[in-house]
Amino acid sequence: MDKLHDNQIEQVQQISYEHTKKVISPPLSVVFYDVTTLYFEAEREDEFRQTGFSKDGKHQHPQIVLGLLVSEGGYPLTYQIFEGSKFEGHTMLPVIESFKEKYQFNEIVVVTDAGMLSEKNIKAIEEKRYQYIIGARIKSEGELIKQQILCSKLDDAQSICLVKSDTQKLIVSYSAQRAKKDAYNRERGLKKLEKALATGKLTKRHL
Repeated sequence: MDKLHDNQIEQVQQISYEHTKKVISPPLSVVFYDVTTLYFEAEREDEFRQTGFSKDGKHQHPQIVLGLLVSEGGYPLTYQIFEGSKFEGHTMLPVIESFKEKYQFNEIVVVTDAGMLSEKNIKAIEEKRYQYIIGARIKSEGELIKQQILCSKLDDAQSICLVKSDTQKLIVSYSAQRAKKDAYNRERGLKKLEKALATGKLTKRHL
């Protein structure tokens, strides 16, 4: 692995990129970014393998953070590895900037999840004139937007567009299947809390 990384990693990434260009139908214009963590069964940290927020729930183990950029259909484009203690929101722009510069893209649309949704990230993306689609959480929105969402009466698969600012729009859609799942999870959570209260075993974990 060390030999591969030292001598051939650029070639491997180039092969992956060229293959992706061949298998996707339209010209590459939309990229998807996400992050995962990889932990090690080790007792000590080093300058790279560090403890941090683990997506595997292994917070006591040293880990690394892997940022992956893929095309439509999930085909790999590029990746970067970061120290395990790095906040995932700080990994997105370095990966995208490196990819854009390496392959000379003038414009790309960046799609990512709510974990990357921070004012600093959005400001940086807009300053660099990227088009972007970022997952949003209702609880993170302002009161006016929350009220507009809650007052919307949407049928299954319907959507509305809410204007947040001169540069931002929020697309809100309704899924009956997702609503059913969320209602089930809320009910299950309430039952667990009621049981913990009744037995005197309520802890911070339940909250």
